[in-house]
Amino acid sequence: MPRGRQDPRRRRRLVSLRAAALRPRRRPWIVAIVMLSALAVADHCGWLLVRGPDDMSAYHGMRARVNRVIDGVTLEVSIPDRMYDRPVTRVRLWGIDSPRPAGPERRAEPMAGVALELAAKLTHGRMVELRLETQRTRGPMGDVLAHVRLPGGASLNERILAEGLARADERWPHAMLTQYAEIERSARRSGRGRWEGGSGR
Repeated sequence: MPRGRQDPRRRRRLVSLRAAALRPRRRPWIVAIVMLSALAVADHCGWLLVRGPDDMSAYHGMRARVNRVIDGVTLEVSIPDRMYDRPVTRVRLWGIDSPRPAGPERRAEPMAGVALELAAKLTHGRMVELRLETQRTRGPMGDVLAHVRLPGGASLNERILAEGLARADERWPHAMLTQYAEIERSARRSGRGRWEGGSGR
């Protein structure tokens, strides 16, 4: 090759390298933010929520003994959880959210203890009936979501709301959404529980 002339293949490689250097670099953190945002939207729509294929037959309409009350909206019942191979099933009350009790790195939220005491008084050691909804049987943590019926037929979900110890959780649609929201509004108007004195604790 005559002196001073560049190998065409080498020149093409150099051009490709320069183009790559000028091309905007993908920022991993931007990709991560986009992915997290997409997951948040999917979770809000209920697309990520676990749905056990046999949950309806295993739990819907079934009666079970409450072995443990974890907080105002979370119970452990005597039905084995086959999805997680556990001897008991953790149940979360559908459509309501109560103050959280103290944890390893957090203080108890106001009225958390009162909500826990009421749930324990009404259910601990007793038989309750679980009512599930087909579109969503489990929450993000794997708890079975249920409207819980007390002995005699009253609703535990409604009782906790009526005492002003929970909020109606309207993030996901369910059959009792409108009724739960109205019960919460009534408790607010009456100043019961966490709404005493017009507070919003």
